[in-house]
Amino acid sequence: MPISIANKVYEKISFSREDEFEKVVSELADKIFGSKTIYLDIKKKIKGNNIGAIPDGYLIDMTISSEPKLYVIENEIVSHDPFKHIGIQMLKFATSFEDEHLKVRQILMAEVSKRPELLKRLEAGCEDARSRNIDNYLDKAVYADFKGLVIIDEARNELFKVLEKINANISVLEVKTYKTNSNEFAYEYDTLYEPDEDTTIIIDNKQPKKEIDDFQKRRQRRAECDTIIIPAREDGFQAEFINNNRWFAIRIGAAMKDRIKYIAAYQVAPISAVTHIAEVQDIKPYQDTGKYILTFKNPAEKIKEIKVKDPGKSPQGPVYAKYADLMKVENLDEALEY
Repeated sequence: MPISIANKVYEKISFSREDEFEKVVSELADKIFGSKTIYLDIKKKIKGNNIGAIPDGYLIDMTISSEPKLYVIENEIVSHDPFKHIGIQMLKFATSFEDEHLKVRQILMAEVSKRPELLKRLEAGCEDARSRNIDNYLDKAVYADFKGLVIIDEARNELFKVLEKINANISVLEVKTYKTNSNEFAYEYDTLYEPDEDTTIIIDNKQPKKEIDDFQKRRQRRAECDTIIIPAREDGFQAEFINNNRWFAIRIGAAMKDRIKYIAAYQVAPISAVTHIAEVQDIKPYQDTGKYILTFKNPAEKIKEIKVKDPGKSPQGPVYAKYADLMKVENLDEALEY
């Protein structure tokens, strides 16, 4: 569907070639993933390195400097078969990753070393984390459990259905491209730490500096959260959160799946307060929706009601907070990540 911005109509572009889409992802990399990441689009450069499966790229996430993460990237366009082109590739990456750790680290280090601006980022992450050297710092990301990202111009249920069958940590980010008749471009995209309700739209790859700075600060705050707060109506709250020790159909940012340790229920009006919290046992895909189901380790605990001070900040969807903050605030506004 077209979108309208400043009285201009932008039509969605359908890519016929994957390399054209990959170029868009590369250009938007810092906005999609963050300025404390390193995106390496190096598929063509590592052929012949005896790697069992060659991804489109790798992402080193240093948003939390002490916990660097590595993602294996598969860039795809919606016209490709979700099973043959995406499912099989991601299955290969997930099953061969443990056998390729050393080779992957060598490839990453060799490529980063060629690009001073990326090497500077890696050194900054290493210094912030007080790691003894870059090799040791990079090892923390590489020698960890497999994490995959499918970057696609349109995510459909068929893709989620395929990925659900693969028992691996794989997330999907949409990156949509729009164009006017006068060749003005706009981009709508999910980001690494946002649920897809928080897609961002930019025009001609430009954003005001203040807006970029505010977004980076928000991302950093969110990345440090460990609790997801969900709004719940009385019937669903009692049936699922209390009786079944679970909550489902939640949109969660790709990088937040490893961060969430607790789930809290904000009961909507007339209660309008967080009333219960539970420790999360696991997070799994929910059917073929692109959303997730969270199951609890133990039944949810009732806590002192945490009311909203500003009605305009009542959670309308999943929001994030730090557990330690949530347990000591006077009102919910003080704990929410906005």
